[in-house]
Amino acid sequence: MKPKFGISTIAIHGEIKDKSFRSVVYPIYQSSTFAVEKSDDYQKFIDEVEDFYIYSRYGNPTIREVEKRLALIENCDDAILFSSGMSAITTTILSLVGPGDEIISLSSIYGVTYRFFRDYIPRFKINVKFIELNQIQELKNFITEKTKLIYFETPINPTTRVVDIKEIVTQAKKYDHILTVIDNTFATPVNQNPADFGVDIILHSATKYLSGHSDLILGCVISRKEIIDKIRKVKNTLGGVPDPHQAFLLGRSLKTLELRVKKQNENALKIAEFLSNHKAVRKVLYPGLPSHPDHDIAKRQMKGFGGMLSFEIDGNLEHAKKFCDSLKIALNATSLGSVETLVSIPVLTSHIKMDENELEKAGITSALVRISVGIENVEDLLWDFDQALNSI
Repeated sequence: MKPKFGISTIAIHGEIKDKSFRSVVYPIYQSSTFAVEKSDDYQKFIDEVEDFYIYSRYGNPTIREVEKRLALIENCDDAILFSSGMSAITTTILSLVGPGDEIISLSSIYGVTYRFFRDYIPRFKINVKFIELNQIQELKNFITEKTKLIYFETPINPTTRVVDIKEIVTQAKKYDHILTVIDNTFATPVNQNPADFGVDIILHSATKYLSGHSDLILGCVISRKEIIDKIRKVKNTLGGVPDPHQAFLLGRSLKTLELRVKKQNENALKIAEFLSNHKAVRKVLYPGLPSHPDHDIAKRQMKGFGGMLSFEIDGNLEHAKKFCDSLKIALNATSLGSVETLVSIPVLTSHIKMDENELEKAGITSALVRISVGIENVEDLLWDFDQALNSI
């Protein structure tokens, strides 16, 4: 019996091989269209024969090779690669719900996803019920026969609060008509595999850790074959497809995913511990700290605590700006998951256009700074954060 291979082995070798010339690196098929030998071959496209290509919006060999690797990494049947994380999220949602349906979502989620649910989904006559973290135990009180999806992310952007995956899945599985959807971007497949807990659909902004070098915009959805087939049909119409060369670069990045993430985990813990003892810091939020409100949940469901942390400056927005503007190594940039350490202020970036009540429910203050820890030498990062904090 074939053993269950480790994540790096899977990410490096994948499943699909170059059969033409046995190249070690799978080729880039930088083509918008593919010719057929005879017109009758189009019947294969009509019959949806797998790995038959006519046009890269429907499918491309380079993209397909990476999709298969992504599915293996997350212990699922199949995956779809998209042109961005938000394209993956919006297409997935619109594939699975329609007029009159309901979605239950945590209110504490990525700001753009929240605004998609708040501002755009109602235009399709779909109702979104936002719940708070302390209401997860009472999910049954929000579920109706119209509920089709339960949407959440963990750890949560940017507060790193941790949601009990098993608790949500257990409650959802009591109903035949409900699917669970998780954004696993913050955790990565290295630290957390939601499918192992029974989650139906896994989303990633592949721009972040999966790509890891601040040079790609991509997204993906990973799930069972029958769900992926349904989403793929909608993707083919809405058209959020990636470029084959971008897919190739993502495939190359996946080969070092585990190495990068483990180093980021290690650096993040040391930085969190350092910040916890700094006089200019009011509070540190990192799942790996025993002081984190969800530390015990994180220990149960995560293999590593991730490279993301947030902390509150002992001051206000102007103090947070001064800190970010004083850094010499870390970059003031609104992304995450890359080899570079990035900092941002959520009220100015990921969570703009949210009122004070919405920010308060999400646990976000104007003095909160989010750090995406990179793979630099940690002693250099500690020096950088110390001098920036001392400049306030």
